[in-house]
Amino acid sequence: MKNTAHNPNRSLVRIFCLSLGGLLFVYTAIAIYTLMMRPDVGAAEWAVSLVRIAFGLTLGALFCWGWLAEPLERQVRLMGTLFEADYDNLSTRSKIRAVVLVTMLSLLLELVLIRWLASVFPVFAFYKNFTMLACFLGLGAGYAVAEKQRCAPALVLPMLALFVGVITLLRYDTGGGHLIFSIGWLSTFDLPVYFLLGASFILCACICYPVGQLCGKLLHSSNSLKAYSLNLIGSILGVIALFVMSLYWLPPVIWFGVVGGMMLLFVLPRDNFLPVGLASFCALLAILAWPVQPETQRIYSPYQLLERTATSEGLMQILSGGSYYQKVYNFAEGKRGQETDADKYVRAYYEFPYNFKKPPERVAIVGSGSGNDVATALRMGASHVDAIEIDPAIAFLGQKYHPERPYDDKRVNLSINDARNFFRTADQKYDLIVYGVLDSHTALSHASNLRVDSYVYTREGIAEAFKLLKPDGVLSISFTLVNDALGFKLSKILRELPGAGKPLAVRVLYDYSKTTAFIVRKGGAVTMPNASAFAAIGFTDVSDLFSQPYPESAVPTDDWPFFYMVERAYPFTYMIALGIILLLSYFFVRRTIGFSDPIDRSYLPFFFLGSGFMLVETKAITELGLHLGGTWVVIASAIMLVLVMAYMANLIVTRTTRNLTGAAYVGLFVSLLVGYGLAVSHSDWAFGPPLVQLAMSCFVLTVPLFFAGIIFSSLVGEGRINISTAFAYNLMGALFGGVMEYNSMYFGFAFLYLLALGFYVLAWLFSQKSASLARAAHLAPAE
Repeated sequence: MKNTAHNPNRSLVRIFCLSLGGLLFVYTAIAIYTLMMRPDVGAAEWAVSLVRIAFGLTLGALFCWGWLAEPLERQVRLMGTLFEADYDNLSTRSKIRAVVLVTMLSLLLELVLIRWLASVFPVFAFYKNFTMLACFLGLGAGYAVAEKQRCAPALVLPMLALFVGVITLLRYDTGGGHLIFSIGWLSTFDLPVYFLLGASFILCACICYPVGQLCGKLLHSSNSLKAYSLNLIGSILGVIALFVMSLYWLPPVIWFGVVGGMMLLFVLPRDNFLPVGLASFCALLAILAWPVQPETQRIYSPYQLLERTATSEGLMQILSGGSYYQKVYNFAEGKRGQETDADKYVRAYYEFPYNFKKPPERVAIVGSGSGNDVATALRMGASHVDAIEIDPAIAFLGQKYHPERPYDDKRVNLSINDARNFFRTADQKYDLIVYGVLDSHTALSHASNLRVDSYVYTREGIAEAFKLLKPDGVLSISFTLVNDALGFKLSKILRELPGAGKPLAVRVLYDYSKTTAFIVRKGGAVTMPNASAFAAIGFTDVSDLFSQPYPESAVPTDDWPFFYMVERAYPFTYMIALGIILLLSYFFVRRTIGFSDPIDRSYLPFFFLGSGFMLVETKAITELGLHLGGTWVVIASAIMLVLVMAYMANLIVTRTTRNLTGAAYVGLFVSLLVGYGLAVSHSDWAFGPPLVQLAMSCFVLTVPLFFAGIIFSSLVGEGRINISTAFAYNLMGALFGGVMEYNSMYFGFAFLYLLALGFYVLAWLFSQKSASLARAAHLAPAE
């Protein structure tokens, strides 16, 4: 058998074509499925569907069976030859500038792919780090062969345009496709979902592979430590670029436009295949800018894709990632008595918490959204309403399109903030705190599987809110219970709040048969008011059901904030997904890098440093989100801080002749143990004024990464280390660390410190072994 490991770009083309062809066949299958499920299809729709099917089959066959692969491979070989010849003529200054720009491009490409896929298919919001790990795989493999194989960066834009085009077809061109991929994740053996995840994983790795190759080549243009500094500067610039785009809610056509523009301006001008890149860039922008649903307004908030549509009554309805999210109602006093039975029921649901506290003077609304709960509070006589909403775009839509204009009322204070951070810093007491029906599918960050509302429903989070109630104050939590286990958790937390009476649980049926409102009073029990009247409209008291004992280990805490999991376990669906990652990673490495060369043990410390770094970064991001608010600004700042810590560490190493590795390992181990001790003690160690809390939180959570950065830079500074190979091992280690992060779903996030400690110990052991071998080789007599 011919060994393709010696021609990774050829293997890359074949892998990409096979994966893309597979997705096109899935597109065809969905088109057939949609056609068969609609027996009333007219002749025109039949014709359109047959064209779709023929299109999918033809292109799928072209990509899968090699009819396009052979000519593409010839072009790739020519691309690599031409680019390499021109690359050698670059001046040193041009290469240094290119290191920063290409590193910025690599990080920005990774973050853009993560955001875009999560906005197109909700399944990627549940498996958000899938895309991140795919990018790590592609970049790491590219770094590994940077000095061994020719680089063809002109491949990136054509591959990106094809990938975006096929994913867009799957999302918008077949109505059934989105339904399958958005709901099917709930099924353990839903093959279309796993195929989408697997194919996208490989395609993202392929897109990032040439960028990794180019980065690796450019890093050799200067001293290793200087190149690493430039790499970090480029990464910081990439984070800043995405921060600015998120700040202004810019759409994907701008995200990819910046990425593609950088390729065209800084990478491909010296490549004879610039016309190919330009054509691909135009196709990419045309696909992203095409108005696939002209009747829908799309807003890309810093958290998610929001789609504004209208109900049959002309009122606003909001979708998130294509799935129903929320809608507004008009219950102005002038319309009372004119509503339909359905509207009367919805009004009763929103006004239900106010039957326990009449009239409330001060009200806090958690998850105020587009304004329904706020409008209700005003109608029920609240003198002051604090409305807390984390997503500024949802609040904006509520301000513009809610018919009762609740956010314009002078009694309302809108806070764009995380609920935990708001309650932690609040200096008011409330008569009533109302939690809207929160069910976010948005991940806290690309480096973790937490949702933005995960810390809202922990024991500590609810207790913080309860403390802000006045004597005899009432707390109301409504939740769409996809299973009763979530209700048992909420009931147990509320029952055990210090000073709380027995809670009331009522099925209110809002939007779902098991939507339940949990009511608890400070200093007394809660009883159902007007029981017969509420029973007549379908409200059911289920307090006895949820008063049953529930395992303590399954109650969400700040260390284990997985409210949506029934119990501490490794979810079977996630285990299948992780198996897919490992299998496809092996396949990708085998076909691009190959296993002909033995593993160089001198680079194993970089692998374990990458694994430990990924775990500590995840812990730092989630913990900073907990202490300072899980907003996108805090998360972006945390990522920036991590990169700045690494840059400072590298700067120290470059400016000293002393070997700091031993002291850095001691500092790393001690800081990890301190962090673990603070995490398991559940103590509120961040105290004092806000600026002091900020400084303490940032220092404690990121100082391990500072020491790890010193170790990494010290190892890179050794003359025998090839920097692109070091990055390859480091990124592969980060991929492995990302897989190991799923252990938090069983053991909690504090456990990540112990895992990281284990990886860093392995890094220390292998670095000691490598140093011993190097000294032995240096002292050995020449033959």
